[in-house]
Amino acid sequence: MSLIRAATVVLLRQATAPEVFLVRRHGKSGFMGGATVFPGGKVDAVDADTPSCGRTPAACAAALNIESPDEAHAYFVAAIRELHEEAHVILARDRAGNLPAAEAVAALNDELDSLREGHRIPNGAVRQLWEAHGLRPALDLVAPFAWWVTPVAEPRRFDTRFFVGLQPEGQRAAMDGHETTAERWATATDAIAAHEAGGDVYLPPPTLHTLHRISELPGGAQDVFAALATGGSGPCILPHYRQEEPGTAIITLPDDGAHPGVEASGKRNRFVLRNGRFYRLVAGEGLL
Repeated sequence: MSLIRAATVVLLRQATAPEVFLVRRHGKSGFMGGATVFPGGKVDAVDADTPSCGRTPAACAAALNIESPDEAHAYFVAAIRELHEEAHVILARDRAGNLPAAEAVAALNDELDSLREGHRIPNGAVRQLWEAHGLRPALDLVAPFAWWVTPVAEPRRFDTRFFVGLQPEGQRAAMDGHETTAERWATATDAIAAHEAGGDVYLPPPTLHTLHRISELPGGAQDVFAALATGGSGPCILPHYRQEEPGTAIITLPDDGAHPGVEASGKRNRFVLRNGRFYRLVAGEGLL
């Protein structure tokens, strides 16, 4: 089974503390329906040769540790395109190197919404919209910080690159109301608490893991961005799913002592299924 390439963006802003933008996927979505996640989606074929600025394809390949510059460039463009589609935030510059003004962003988003066919925007439509307004995705405004691959047990498997970005001044993130049906800005700690409370915020393991990682970083949104951006995309995180008995399961990460192929140890970096949702369980030092 071939992997589906995807990109997702952790969008940060500074309030009284750093906050992240989260959206709830439509309940009828074919993947993670009803889950609360970061904006993101599949890489489209047109993303590879979409005109961009701020980072060359070769620099994209170096940042993602990917051999093909075109493939790496597509991941970066997809991250920015999906952020525009699902959160109405435009990380793009005009020929003079300027981000679009607030009035232009509002007009662009009205045009974007008019392109929707049901829940979807046709492939290539966002690229055409950007080009019509003289904009190119600014690849230097996002940075990769994690790489997740869906467990083998899943029927649909994704090769997903996680990026981090900052909400531009004068822009306002907002759900699309089609692919996503709810939105919230929250601190990482508050989002985790909402998930653990068992309410309408359900965080899948990669989102939950990322929020735990962010919750441990000091400083403001700029500091969190810098800390995540500095480390690069990191090693491939391929979780292993194991069902214990009906209604219970464990997902181990590659550094967990019970993960296949890992030398047995007391280190624990896993998710345990309880009452229909996963909770993180960790023990040890230097965890992924």
